[in-house]
Amino acid sequence: MYYIIGDIHGQFLKLKKLIDLIAVHITADDTIIFLGDYIDRGSSSFEVIEFLSGLPELYKTCFLKGNHEDMFLDYYNTGKGLELYLRNGGEATISSYKENTGEMKLPEKHQVFFSNLKLYYEGEDFIAVHAGLNPEIADPGKHDSEELLWIREKFFHARHKWEKTIIFGHTPTLLLHNSSSIFHDPGRNIIGLDTGAMYDGSPLTCLRWPDKKILRAV
Repeated sequence: MYYIIGDIHGQFLKLKKLIDLIAVHITADDTIIFLGDYIDRGSSSFEVIEFLSGLPELYKTCFLKGNHEDMFLDYYNTGKGLELYLRNGGEATISSYKENTGEMKLPEKHQVFFSNLKLYYEGEDFIAVHAGLNPEIADPGKHDSEELLWIREKFFHARHKWEKTIIFGHTPTLLLHNSSSIFHDPGRNIIGLDTGAMYDGSPLTCLRWPDKKILRAV
């Protein structure tokens, strides 16, 4: 089984509740896949990364990179892109780290966490990716990283049915079908899991694959 989790955006309490729900069901053979966007917007980005950094000691895990991690690392490593980052909720992450460490500095294990993020995960019958895939390119390994992290309409509006189910985050499901439930488009064989955890009252969602059981934490 795979437990695939949508965008967290600094919502530590929802994350902790969801992992507690997963812990009731998960076995040693199962893997938890995170679709990225762990930080920004919510108030507890430091706590989220601290918590996630310790999960591989308990479970098999795969952490994907989101566009928010991409913006953050660009700012943190080069000092560039700050204006774009702040426009996208980065102030919450900067504040969270300053509150917990006294400065905007990544602890060593946080640096390791960010440096090991993957761009996608391919299973036998699904591909997990943060934003989506270019429908003109069959092999996810041949995609430009910017598309994997940022693509929207070109992916989910394409007249294209994927052979493997594409499970993605990035675009809130409120924008896809005006609902905070998961977005499932059988015609394109895609499933969106960003159910808007950053909004009050909206859940952080996990899809268990392949039986499609839904776990939610509000």
